[in-house]
Amino acid sequence: MSPRIRRHRTLPHPSESRDRLLLLLLVELWLLNAADLALTRYGMWLGFATESNGIMDFFLRAGTVPALAFKIGIVTVGALFLWRLRVYRIATVAAALLAGVLAAVVAYQVLWVLSL
Repeated sequence: MSPRIRRHRTLPHPSESRDRLLLLLLVELWLLNAADLALTRYGMWLGFATESNGIMDFFLRAGTVPALAFKIGIVTVGALFLWRLRVYRIATVAAALLAGVLAAVVAYQVLWVLSL
């Protein structure tokens, strides 16, 4: 008879430096989303922009406060989800990709507004 070999599943180890990076990325995501909303609202107020996202268009038509509550609420839930998964490197990678894409969108909006 051969002895049974037990294989233990090892969980990823938390990393203090990765946790700090993830926290910074999540705060950046939150701030970029607020900037995105403000710039979109400003462009709409000027009459030069429309909201192409049907859900956000609904909330923007309801007012700035409902739109802000919805947008920040969704981002907060997503950030909390990524924070819960922080022991996995993919959470930090996902946050970095999301922050990069949203930073590009906000930069485009800022340049567009400045060109008016």
